[in-house]
Amino acid sequence: MPAGGGPLPVSVQLAADEAAQSIADAWREAGWFARLRQLPDTATEALEHLLDRIVKSAVEQPVPVFSATDVRHRLETEGHPPPYGGALFFAIAARSRKTLKVGKRAVPIAVAAKLGADVVGSFRLGAFELELLASLVVNRLRKAGMPVDPRLVQRITVNAYLSPARHDVARRRRSAPAQLAAMWSGRVMSVEPAVGRLGKAAELVDAIDFVLDVEPAVIDVD
Repeated sequence: MPAGGGPLPVSVQLAADEAAQSIADAWREAGWFARLRQLPDTATEALEHLLDRIVKSAVEQPVPVFSATDVRHRLETEGHPPPYGGALFFAIAARSRKTLKVGKRAVPIAVAAKLGADVVGSFRLGAFELELLASLVVNRLRKAGMPVDPRLVQRITVNAYLSPARHDVARRRRSAPAQLAAMWSGRVMSVEPAVGRLGKAAELVDAIDFVLDVEPAVIDVD
């Protein structure tokens, strides 16, 4: 399986790497093991840019996925497992003697390097998951004979991904960048159980009647 999360378009992979780097920088400044209390503006902008790139790619060249089954198959065959979690990091830390000063904390260099690399891997995997889901939304909209508005595609994709049990998928979620950052960095430390999330999100999109259920009005929610 490709280590980058899947066959991402170059523009999407570069945006994913930029977003991952911005989060890794903020996390490093917080001492790696501390939870980020607030997303820096640079990280928010990088994540918003990533979402724009994912949707642009899905609208222009959607992945040929037409059902939740197709999405699962693509993820299983072209994706990669999420990074290993906290237990591995602490095992590495126990064997590491060289440390890196991060704020007031001395972090083993091997741990810092692994965390940084796994944040990138997790963000690329997240970008691939969102691209599959956005492509499903685009393909469903076109099948229903509806116009493909990138803003609507992004709202449905992000809402279904973040809250696959909710059905108000056309609402605009103001906190989406922060939630995505928490999810993708959290699974590096195995605190975000994301297994099955994409499948549930795809099932939610499958269940939408795009003619009757979706209105393109923008409603902000947290």
